[in-house]
Amino acid sequence: MTQKNDFRPLFQPLFNPMEKLFKNGIGSLAYRDRWFLFDQILISKNFKSKKGLHFVKAAVFNPPYLKTPEGKYKGYPFRNQIKGTQLLGYSDHFPVYIILAAK
Repeated sequence: MTQKNDFRPLFQPLFNPMEKLFKNGIGSLAYRDRWFLFDQILISKNFKSKKGLHFVKAAVFNPPYLKTPEGKYKGYPFRNQIKGTQLLGYSDHFPVYIILAAK
């Protein structure tokens, strides 16, 4: 006997707000002078509605202090490195985030 699934009409696939950023050349990781957006946040399409809690914006957090200041990798994420007893840098990826608002 086959059961009817009642959830299908209500199912909303996930939405990737980072896709638009990538198409505009924005990335969270650079490799061989090319930007990639490995770091992503997926949300339910229900957040695209303007009712209640809803999606406003997706972004890559890349202020100057997170970027390599000079040299061959200028502008790339300021990677972790150890020089003597000092730990320099932050990460080889920029953080990503989304902004949600409530109405």
